[in-house]
Amino acid sequence: MVGPEFRQYWFLNDKEGKPVDRDTQEAIAKAGKYANTVIGFGSKKDFSKTSFYLTNSMFPLNVNELSVDNKKRYQSYTYQILNESVTSRKEKRNQVQLQPWHLTDENQIILGENRKHPFHVKGLVGVSAMSYGALSKSAVKALAQGVAIGGGSFMNTGEGGISPYHLSKVYEVVNRDQELRDRLSEKVVDYLEEHPNSSNFDLEERFGKGIMFHLDQLVEQNVLEEKTANLIFQIGSGLFGARKDGLYCEETFLKNALRPEVKAIELKLAQGAKVRGGKLPKEKITPEIAQIRGIEMGKDVESPNRSPLFSDMEGLFNWITHWQEITGKPVGIKVVAGDNDSFEELARYIKETGEHPDFIAIDGAEGGTGATYQEMADSLGLPIYSGIHILDRTLRRYDVRDKVKIFASGMLATADKMAVALSLGADLIYVARAAMNTVGCINAGKCHTNLCPVGITSHLPHLEAGVSVQEKRFRTANYLRTMREGLFMLGASCGIDSPSKFNRRHIALREANNDVNKVEDFVKVDHPVHITKIEDISKLPHEETEKKKELVGS
Repeated sequence: MVGPEFRQYWFLNDKEGKPVDRDTQEAIAKAGKYANTVIGFGSKKDFSKTSFYLTNSMFPLNVNELSVDNKKRYQSYTYQILNESVTSRKEKRNQVQLQPWHLTDENQIILGENRKHPFHVKGLVGVSAMSYGALSKSAVKALAQGVAIGGGSFMNTGEGGISPYHLSKVYEVVNRDQELRDRLSEKVVDYLEEHPNSSNFDLEERFGKGIMFHLDQLVEQNVLEEKTANLIFQIGSGLFGARKDGLYCEETFLKNALRPEVKAIELKLAQGAKVRGGKLPKEKITPEIAQIRGIEMGKDVESPNRSPLFSDMEGLFNWITHWQEITGKPVGIKVVAGDNDSFEELARYIKETGEHPDFIAIDGAEGGTGATYQEMADSLGLPIYSGIHILDRTLRRYDVRDKVKIFASGMLATADKMAVALSLGADLIYVARAAMNTVGCINAGKCHTNLCPVGITSHLPHLEAGVSVQEKRFRTANYLRTMREGLFMLGASCGIDSPSKFNRRHIALREANNDVNKVEDFVKVDHPVHITKIEDISKLPHEETEKKKELVGS
């Protein structure tokens, strides 16, 4: 029983722990608590192993040459270490204003550019799919509020539907000079100046339920700024958040999908740690979770392996197109690569019909979960770097890459791993366990038991009380902005002014035998059709212009 703790804290070295090693855990903690990831003396990485490396430029860019939007800072808290010994640490908590490290308008990522309501993303890193049910309400609050505080990023709801906690609001004073109409409004503003980015839950607890009317007025008067997380509403095979009496219900779907906080819809086909439907043990089902999901108490919830709405590519695209039309919002899918041919049929269908998802989230076998089976977690699906490469290459081969944005997830917890993912073809990054770490996860591995010792995946009040939302939301906000800063700094070192410009030219594969290969040299976009007549040349991707010329000439 105590073996995992002894190994994690006493015997494993800094790089051995799985799925999150000690160095990664420390980097996440430092990013959230101190808003930096500075180390001394050098890396502990084993440089003798085959690995990707970013290709630094001989003439890197300076900070003032970066294309970054840091105009609007956000209010947060960081810590300053005053004294530290082997057995104690004395720290001071400081209120600070931090730069968000957002993409500029010119470089922002746009999902569903031709939709009625496109989603403009200025923060490359966001919180991946973790449902209310898998997580406690306190953990969902802390994550949603953290995403809202830093701005620019996004949070996936997970397949459990949308809870009141995903819809958290945080408030910041932006105009104290405005004349206030009543004494209660003055008290609220005074409180928010002392406690910036407090949530609607905090303010209701302090001032009563009726305070929302005053908050709305203060926002309307431009005294306060109200912020919420940009949500990606996920629908899994259980159809939670889009069902009634166990069946798909368009009224329920639209009630959630049309919320102003929801910026995009994600249809989950697969997940890295469980390439099947989700599982929620009965021990974790509360009356509120049962009501949100439309399920019974006292029974394990096993989502179907495949969505009941479709069973082939045509059926899948019918639903994608239908939801795009009735919501006007971007609709994407979540997938896992199984082999080199995993996405051939998908890409071919996009090419032939012109229909397409607005984004594809690719998850790696490294991905985590609240509950799955050992054999699935270990042996189903390919790791994330392989998955990105296969998906990006397949879409390019069919000349449809420009129609789709790619999210990548799978233990991409630090900026260097994110940069490699972006260079391999991803446009945006999802983080899940790293986000859990920011709100206090200690990697206990008890997510499925309802006995999480720090309350992040437990709904038992005495355990859930371990999550201090008022503290942890700032850790999430700081972690996300520090990762964004790290991506900008890595980009500068590679000679690009924005991390949105990472591509295959910016990574090399160094092998254990010391061979070094630029990824762009060995990742060729081969064409899917055998060239037998002149008409076939038009089917080649744009990258093969020279080959087209050669074929035409011959």
